[in-house]
Amino acid sequence: MTLMPICLIAFALIATAQLVTAFAPPCISNTRLKASQHQQYESRVTALFASSSPPTVIVVSPPGGIGEVAAVKSASMGCKVRWFVVSSPTTEDASMQQQGGTSLQLSPQAMRNFQVGGGTLELAGSDADKLLLPVDNPESTISALSQWTGSVDALICTYDTGLKVSPQTSNKEREIQKQQTWDDAIKVAAREAAQAVAPSGSKVAILSAFDEEAGGESPAVQPNGRISGVMTGILNGGKPNIPTTLTEALNTNLQSTLYRLRHGALFGLPESSPDFSPLVGGPKKDAELCEEYTMRAVRVDPSLSIYGNVMLGSTTRSSRIAVGEAAVLMALLRVPVESDMDVCISSQRGMEYVSIGQWKEEFMRAQQVLSSGQGARLFTAEFASVPNVSRLADWLATKWAPAVLRTYDIATIRSGERPVNVRRVDENKVEIVWQQLVDFQSATVGTLIIEVNDTYLTAIRGSGDASKGFGAISSRPLNGEDVIVRFLAEAASQAVEKGLAKRAIPKKLTPKPQLQSADLIPVTTLQSSGTVTQKEPSLFPSPPSTRSDQGPRTAGARRSTERQRGKQRRKKDDDTVS
Repeated sequence: MTLMPICLIAFALIATAQLVTAFAPPCISNTRLKASQHQQYESRVTALFASSSPPTVIVVSPPGGIGEVAAVKSASMGCKVRWFVVSSPTTEDASMQQQGGTSLQLSPQAMRNFQVGGGTLELAGSDADKLLLPVDNPESTISALSQWTGSVDALICTYDTGLKVSPQTSNKEREIQKQQTWDDAIKVAAREAAQAVAPSGSKVAILSAFDEEAGGESPAVQPNGRISGVMTGILNGGKPNIPTTLTEALNTNLQSTLYRLRHGALFGLPESSPDFSPLVGGPKKDAELCEEYTMRAVRVDPSLSIYGNVMLGSTTRSSRIAVGEAAVLMALLRVPVESDMDVCISSQRGMEYVSIGQWKEEFMRAQQVLSSGQGARLFTAEFASVPNVSRLADWLATKWAPAVLRTYDIATIRSGERPVNVRRVDENKVEIVWQQLVDFQSATVGTLIIEVNDTYLTAIRGSGDASKGFGAISSRPLNGEDVIVRFLAEAASQAVEKGLAKRAIPKKLTPKPQLQSADLIPVTTLQSSGTVTQKEPSLFPSPPSTRSDQGPRTAGARRSTERQRGKQRRKKDDDTVS
């Protein structure tokens, strides 16, 4: 089967510039990784850049959005890019077709960037409906997609359509069904493209920090809650088995490495879009820069930190330009990454362009947080001192925690996991256990470890029973976890009141030394007319004179003007005489 039946976006772009024949691998001497992870990362970087030909990157996404940013950025960096565009499902409503998702345009500046960078960009696509047809259907495009992908070094997948979601729609159920069909088609295309990734290659799944997939799929629950592939094919009329999540679709090829890149509320347009403008509303007298330029600064955090802190997760915003660039850097190993790395990108205020060195520093900081165990830290309270660590831990285990588990918010949890008991695991550690019914048997799905030290109290999310598939730390908050953390903040105050800990004394700021009056230099606005020489004082000063003949009259001084006093009287006397 040839490629043409699936090229529903009827164009292909191939830059004519000369390809770059040599690639310099990124600096990895200061990645601060563990020894085994560092060796694995170094070997993959060497394998990726050892070839004289540029790396091949495939992007699977809807038209526009983060996928367009990733494809254009990869081509600008000198890569061979194959962008498979999954267009929106066909619908009878013409107004829904006009909203976008079926066409793609690139600006002339993007084409010039390809020529400067020396990369190529090939585009092909398919309707979402034809990707979900049975494989033996003549109109199915799955087989043609497998032949078109070939062998690639990196794969980037995203759901982002780049469209603004309208809160008021004429048919909300139809919109939800359309989006679900679109997502299913992307997962099917991603699964087929993942088979073509080389063993030393990379796969990047771009996910939202707020959707269900961000909650961390549990390997023990999913197989039991998912219909088998045979039953799915029977019930769906022979349609291909649709993966439950994008992560599952990319994990069909276990030889290559998978990374998860999450984002907050997305904003902005790709710079390669003809609709992009750096000025809000176009040129005006009082021009205003768009958020893509005013929020260029980025921050990379482990996803555990994002989900552990509810306030941070709910207010996180991410620029499509920053997320797409970060995905390309991870796929091409231009930044230090670990196996199964899961990070979240958030945009911050700042107008300076983020350099490759700054990207490396952010990813290195995220790795340090994960390696130090602070990625799942949910609460920290500082004390001046704890007189008896064992006594405070005993009070938390026997008095405070049982009372919290009997509260209304915890006792009324009816579905999913719930905290059931408390156990003392060490002299200074207390563990709250979450359990859930799996195949009518209780399984420990996660824990909350409360640790007491001489100067602080911390709460860290822990893993569950590894033998039942819950060995990884959950990337989403456990049920009732926010309630326990809130009560733990009150417990820190109660510990101070009960004498179990001493309140931390806030550090006083050192006052600045005040200048003495002798050190102050008088400030004046008067200007000197010259240097005045002063007479040196005599060693024996003469006493003040008391003579009465010394004065201005005696010295012959005369007034320069006539005295005003008595002038009117003299004038009156003169008039009378006359």
